[in-house]
Amino acid sequence: MDGEKTVYHFSVNSLDIEARYYSRDIDEIFVPLSRQLDAMRKSSEGRVIVYLAGPCGAGKTTMSLLLEHLANEHTGSFAQAVGLDGFHHTAEYLAGHYMQKNGKEIPMREVKGSAETYDFDKLYGKIAALRRGDAYFPRYSRLAHDVEEDAVFVSGQIVIIEGNWLLLDEPRWRGLSGFADFRIFIGAPREILVRRLIERKIAGGLCAEEAERFVVRSDLENIDRILNRRLGCDLELEMDNDGKYKIIKETKPK
Repeated sequence: MDGEKTVYHFSVNSLDIEARYYSRDIDEIFVPLSRQLDAMRKSSEGRVIVYLAGPCGAGKTTMSLLLEHLANEHTGSFAQAVGLDGFHHTAEYLAGHYMQKNGKEIPMREVKGSAETYDFDKLYGKIAALRRGDAYFPRYSRLAHDVEEDAVFVSGQIVIIEGNWLLLDEPRWRGLSGFADFRIFIGAPREILVRRLIERKIAGGLCAEEAERFVVRSDLENIDRILNRRLGCDLELEMDNDGKYKIIKETKPK
């Protein structure tokens, strides 16, 4: 049935979460995608690096873990999902550094999550290292609200890297694209993303007014930047208000 959902339990940034996906999407989009990535891995006889990009609120983290689970369940490849958030500058760094925004110098901690608050050089070096072999990646802890260095040993045959800025079409960032064998972008209407982010903040303990104010101040600019300044992808998905996905663009590997 189209309305049936499958429940998954994942650990996300030190927190346990429950994710629900429509069974039809699992059968028609995500299982075939996991098999496609497995076929790419077998054809290349090497590691396949997948980028999973999109704005905050689009469900990238849980989707990366879903693809990891499905690939490991339905294929012969070892898949591993890792996140971009581990490449945030540390809390200490953000507290002591500033950046220019709208003609003003502001503390970086006030815009945590923007592209400028990530350690790009470390990110570039770690992804480049995956082309040569295995590597240790940092992880972001939602409990400590800080980075845990070298917390994840990345050795997967399929490595799914998820994050807001992986397909950002801006200087320096666009140089990351060449490391990826397959690029996925998840989008959604702006109003859906805003609603989901507000709900997320309320679930985290903020009142509705505080949650809306935080999203407007911190997330809207990032959403627009990601949606409007992005590189091309091999697969584009769009999420609707009910959490269903549809394929907007699909490029089959040669």
